[in-house]
Amino acid sequence: MEIQDLYKLYKQSTGICTDSRKVTDGCMYLALKGDTFDGNVFALDALEKGASYSVTDDLTLRETKGLIKVTSGLKTLQDLSSYHRHQFDIPVIGITGSNGKTTTKELMLAVLTQKFNVLATAGNFNNHIGVPLTLFGLTSQHEIAIIEMGASRQGEIKELCDIADPKFGIITNIGKAHLETMGGLEGVLKTKAELFDHVRGIEGKLLVHSCDKQLMENTKNDVVFHYGALVTDDVEGRIVRNGNLVSVQWNRKGSGRTMANAPIVPTNLTGTYNLPNLMAAVATGIVFGLNDKQIAAGISSYEPANNRSEVRKKGSNTFILDAYNANPSSMEVALNNLVGSDGDGHSVILGEMLEVGPTSDVEHKAICERLQTLKMRTVCLVGSEFCKFRNDFDFHFFMSVNELNEWLSAHPFENETVLIKGSRGNKLEKAAELLLA
Repeated sequence: MEIQDLYKLYKQSTGICTDSRKVTDGCMYLALKGDTFDGNVFALDALEKGASYSVTDDLTLRETKGLIKVTSGLKTLQDLSSYHRHQFDIPVIGITGSNGKTTTKELMLAVLTQKFNVLATAGNFNNHIGVPLTLFGLTSQHEIAIIEMGASRQGEIKELCDIADPKFGIITNIGKAHLETMGGLEGVLKTKAELFDHVRGIEGKLLVHSCDKQLMENTKNDVVFHYGALVTDDVEGRIVRNGNLVSVQWNRKGSGRTMANAPIVPTNLTGTYNLPNLMAAVATGIVFGLNDKQIAAGISSYEPANNRSEVRKKGSNTFILDAYNANPSSMEVALNNLVGSDGDGHSVILGEMLEVGPTSDVEHKAICERLQTLKMRTVCLVGSEFCKFRNDFDFHFFMSVNELNEWLSAHPFENETVLIKGSRGNKLEKAAELLLA
């Protein structure tokens, strides 16, 4: 069946469903399969549950009304969502990067919604399945779409660009993330730059962080909108500390004023490392015609969640929650931020960094060595990668978050500022829940 013919059937349905447990009357169920699941098993059940159509790539299933057989369920999902995306002539912004892309996306959303009806990636729906499902959310009411794109291998960003077709592109940074599957730092740059390659190819617009040498080198022959901390930028910004939170100032090129006269806009974020994320949102607002008052309203309204740059207080303690993801680059800036934060005593709970690859031992040992120089009150390190060094450093080592929580229950913090950071697989949110209960 041609994709345009399948799209006509999709339009007659009540929407796409890829989870057989969530089938609703009149929906189009699209079966997907992975390493540990096969949605084709439920293709016929979906019809019995009320789906108008059930799309499957299991060619052995018996023919029945509403069953549609295709070569690949995943490819069909992607092609159908791309066809849907192209029914709307609106700006699509693609965003990727090693660190900060979700925070940047949420800040951009908070800014742009001051003027436009915006569709944005929900949560971390930023992969080969999440991007198509996000695009199906587009309606005639939307005026802009922000599509977050994640990748764990080379070529993946290109595939997502082929689906979403963004005309605007932002890469937050190039850092030490997914080194194991990307082919090192050079592979990370090549993969993330696939977004810029796509936008160039359709003569779109690039927004570039001027303080990132790799991004600047990649775009040296392009006409771009520069944001960062340089007076030569199209918009220059700087961070102002406000206790454990930060405020931001910015000045547009040609505004006739100086940075010293720029308003100080408070945020609900912690970490000076958020300057590029904040300035990407400011830059996006400027590119889409918002004034400074509208941009400031959006920036100030953003409330971080999901353990991303959150500051939470409990009793005499302050907890900096950044436990959604971690790699060597983000660990470094998080520790730098902690050192400069408020409080007499600083402590850390760090989880191991996953998908670092052959350099894992070197990177984890480097963090231990750095912590030794910082003279923290308490250092708790979780995971087997850190535990390799339990005999080399006088820290508290735990194989799992459950072991950590047993120790924390018997050794409560008092009057401390505590950074909690680690890869999602460490489940450090369980420690946060205990400490904030």
